[in-house]
Amino acid sequence: MDARQFHGRVRLIILALGGLLLSFVLVLYNLQVVNGAEYLSQSERKISNTETVEAARGEILDRYGRVLVSNRTSYQVTLDAGLMGAEESRNPNLLSLITLCRSHGVSWTDTLPISVTEPFTSTLDTLSETGQTRYKTFLDKMKWTDAAAQGPDALITAMRKFYKVDESVSAEDGRALVGVLCELRMRTLDILRTNYVFASDVDMDFISAVKENGLVGVSIKPVSVRQYNTPYAAHLLGHVGLMTAEEWAEYQEKGYSMNDTVGKDGVELAFEDYLRGTPGVRAIDLNTSGKVVSETWLTEPDPGNNLSLTLDIRLQETVERSLAERIPALPSEYTQGGSAVVMDVKSGDILAMASWPTFDLSTVYQDSATYNAALSDPLKPFYNRAAQGTYSPGSAFKMVVGTAALQEGLTTPGEKILDTGRFQYPAGQKYPYGDYHPACWIYLQYGGTHGREDMAHALKDSCNIYFYTLGDRLGIDKIDQYADMFGLGKSTGFELNEAVGQVAGPETSAKLETPWYGGDLLSAAIGQGNTLTTPLQLANYVATLVNGGNHYSAHVLQSVKSGDFSSLVYQQEPELMDTLNISSDNMETVKAGMKLLATEGSVKNYFKDLPVTVGAKTGTAQVGREDTNANAVFVCFAPYENPEIAISIVVERGGSGTELAAIAADIMSYYFNAEQALGAVEGENTLLR
Repeated sequence: MDARQFHGRVRLIILALGGLLLSFVLVLYNLQVVNGAEYLSQSERKISNTETVEAARGEILDRYGRVLVSNRTSYQVTLDAGLMGAEESRNPNLLSLITLCRSHGVSWTDTLPISVTEPFTSTLDTLSETGQTRYKTFLDKMKWTDAAAQGPDALITAMRKFYKVDESVSAEDGRALVGVLCELRMRTLDILRTNYVFASDVDMDFISAVKENGLVGVSIKPVSVRQYNTPYAAHLLGHVGLMTAEEWAEYQEKGYSMNDTVGKDGVELAFEDYLRGTPGVRAIDLNTSGKVVSETWLTEPDPGNNLSLTLDIRLQETVERSLAERIPALPSEYTQGGSAVVMDVKSGDILAMASWPTFDLSTVYQDSATYNAALSDPLKPFYNRAAQGTYSPGSAFKMVVGTAALQEGLTTPGEKILDTGRFQYPAGQKYPYGDYHPACWIYLQYGGTHGREDMAHALKDSCNIYFYTLGDRLGIDKIDQYADMFGLGKSTGFELNEAVGQVAGPETSAKLETPWYGGDLLSAAIGQGNTLTTPLQLANYVATLVNGGNHYSAHVLQSVKSGDFSSLVYQQEPELMDTLNISSDNMETVKAGMKLLATEGSVKNYFKDLPVTVGAKTGTAQVGREDTNANAVFVCFAPYENPEIAISIVVERGGSGTELAAIAADIMSYYFNAEQALGAVEGENTLLR
């Protein structure tokens, strides 16, 4: 190549580069000068929005400041379909999110009642009645009812067509995608009035993966969730969850948002107004890609109030452990569930309230398999037997009848009544109960009698003939009057849901549409018949008997403090519902009978090593014709000289109440152990006993 050719080529290259540079200059001129203002406006364009931020709920503590329920930060994934654009960009975006979930083992919200794998089948029966109604409404609004009638495959085909799911998407991916799209659609149609939380409690690895993929319209938000620091007291503490449509109708008037978390049961529900904080409002600016560019608090959230309960969680643990260990070991092979209540007799404070079987709040509502297993358990672990179970009190009712007869002057502490085996009148007196001659338990089991017994020994031996005699003298109206005075058959004032039970009598029989016979009076006198009480009522009744006749309401709330514990919002004081007009001598006579049982009777060996003297009463309440159908009942109090606590225990089909004394001994052994008050106390470190 000669020099002329070489220089010619160089000139061509220079001209080409010059032309390219000129074109760049023209483009830049167009961008920055001619249309600069417009492009600058587009680059700075923002989507402004405000969002309500839920406040942290208040904590729940026991009477000594131990934290039972607190909060932790969790992360949830939410979707904004409006930022995802049309189907061409939205569907691949969501499929990428679904793929990430599968690879990280993250489950997402999908209530479409069609199986997620082939062959597709309907799972409509897994939805609640309300859920099924909503789903059918959704199908009707989408005009998919006919397709649904043809089967799941036809319905999925109709959905894929509507949502423009590409044919290249596999059947199972398509099913997952339309499930998410239906969740979004149900909210735009106002069928579901809650925000769509795509996934909850996701870990940092998943969060990083979502951010790395830059998925438009997918947001990760920190939220406060409940953390349960104890596996005990599940029936009392309760749980929280998103509100249903029915709950929304009520909470809407109180200023709640439709996606707020609310108490569902227990303390979480009963004290929702205290525990719920004041939500905050945050202004957020997004760019056109959906990324947050700025945020400003308009109103910061104010956390809810903190509750201190009357519970001693360590005592609660003792009660629950004892029930769990001893109920399955009872001699009766027909034993079912059971419960126990420990009450402060001087205030009505519930120190412990347990039902067996129970469940763990930290797991049961987080895993569907665990929840369904508990729900289908025939022993009903979700059932708060202590407050909602109603049982015949059996012989534990005899203190009511004994107190009534003494107070009405129908017997004396020293009067001895002859146990003749079967109840009858002395010769020459007209017997009003026809051929009905109920027998004492000792006569039925051993063919013997108790001979002549006074009040205290009749309580120790649980002599039915003695109390048939007192019941006959009193009449049903007086028995009912005193039962009412002791709080049986009516509310205890407990803040959570409770059953009220009933006391046998003509009025109760009329309500039950069953006849009332004269002989029913005798059954009522020994706590049988239509009398039904809760374990909570039994503890409250014994507390009233042994504290001198002060009938306090039962309660579990001790105090309420502000979210930062700086101020006292509410302090529970003992609420005196009634003061019984019963002489102290008469109540001491009844208490003496309970002492005899615990120190000389059938349960003496259970309490002999305790540092205090105990008063007790057993009960065996027949609920059928066979002995295997007897509920076991046991009530007690201590110390005898200056009572502090009353305990009631009921075990369904547990047989004899005597067998439950071991549970009561476990509880008292812990309570009266001086070292138990010296343990490390968390939280505020305030000993209140």
